[in-house]
Amino acid sequence: MKLNDPFGRLEKRHQANYEMMRDAMQRGSIDTVEAAQDIIKQSKNRSLKFLSVALAVLLLILGLFPHFMPALVCLAVIVTIWTVKSMISGKRYVERYINEELQGRAKEQNHSTQG
Repeated sequence: MKLNDPFGRLEKRHQANYEMMRDAMQRGSIDTVEAAQDIIKQSKNRSLKFLSVALAVLLLILGLFPHFMPALVCLAVIVTIWTVKSMISGKRYVERYINEELQGRAKEQNHSTQG
């Protein structure tokens, strides 16, 4: 039993999210390590672009309505944390896909051709 996840809810949610991402990667014919690493780069670029646009919009709103500054700062922090967390989770899932599916399959093929 883990103290930070006593009923395994987070672990189950992470597993379900990974399986959903894995299935999407397989449907998208991502079957090489290089293609999967390219997905990580694309995801990072998209996240940074989203964050830039979101923060620019929040700054524009702040310029128009300076009395909303406390709420806008809180919103900016929430958006930043959410985006970074999503980017990190996505990277972990793709790295797990590389380790378990792509490199694991390559190892199995090497063992079957040697034996």
